[in-house]
Amino acid sequence: MLIVDDHQEIRIALRANLEALELDLDLVDVPSGEEAIVEVVGTGINLLIADVGLPGLSGIELYTKLKATYPEMQVILITGMEDEEIHQEIAEVGAEAFFFKPLKMPEFLNAVRRTMGLDPVVEEFDELSKLTKKNLSKDVTSRIADLRGELGAISINIIQESGMIVAETGVVPDTIFETTVMPLLLNTFSTTNRISTFLGNEIPESVWYFSGDKYDLFWTHVDARFGMIVITHPVTQNNDLTWVLTTLDLAIQEIREIIQGLGEKSPETGTKSTTKSKSGQNPAKKGSKRQRLRQAKPSRPPKQIFLKEQMDPANRK
Repeated sequence: MLIVDDHQEIRIALRANLEALELDLDLVDVPSGEEAIVEVVGTGINLLIADVGLPGLSGIELYTKLKATYPEMQVILITGMEDEEIHQEIAEVGAEAFFFKPLKMPEFLNAVRRTMGLDPVVEEFDELSKLTKKNLSKDVTSRIADLRGELGAISINIIQESGMIVAETGVVPDTIFETTVMPLLLNTFSTTNRISTFLGNEIPESVWYFSGDKYDLFWTHVDARFGMIVITHPVTQNNDLTWVLTTLDLAIQEIREIIQGLGEKSPETGTKSTTKSKSGQNPAKKGSKRQRLRQAKPSRPPKQIFLKEQMDPANRK
């Protein structure tokens, strides 16, 4: 199976979703039509998944060339182009399926299953397209806005385990993050919660770091119910990375305290508990906590599990 798309983050997302099918697929991905031809001639491909708007040889031209030589090859075309004439050309070209970006991942994966002679499975992938939005707290939104300024981040989102974005600041740079990357990260919630419980921690202490050519992504738990996704420009120096992690750690402590101060209040119920801390004070009103955290100067990186995943094996930093 060959994936052809000039956007690296899309190739990564498609691979991740296809691997989740657990069908023992032999997956290859390349960024151009020219490289795709070399790959097909050299190894043979049963299914081609190609973006239409490729630089150089377009996805439609690639389809035409390969189909002439390999008529049994099945093809799925995808595009983010809005030109109606292009849409009509894609519909008429004769591919097994075609999709417009942002992809509806359950439908795409079912199309892949059909090309393999398998029955579609919808329920298994429903969660990947169900991100919703509702504001949790102005204080949370204000704090992540401050954090975005401190880090020079592109965007920051707080996501509840149910798939609800409860706070956001900045603009997510590519629709693939909200349609695929964020939902995939949500799948780690239950796993990391179980691991943390096994290790004796009620609150997961983990940071996942993904580095890419255009963007870096940090994914961290705020507590057992909420996670935070930070998208930044690429971090190039180890010292900068340590500073980012330390800054994240301090911010997470503050955000966790704000959420705890909301008691039982949630986007779904709208109810609020009057539970107080051991000192008898409402934890949301401890005005000096943020100042104490900002004045702290850790002598080492925050105590967190640090997982780094390169978005491209060739992209070493």
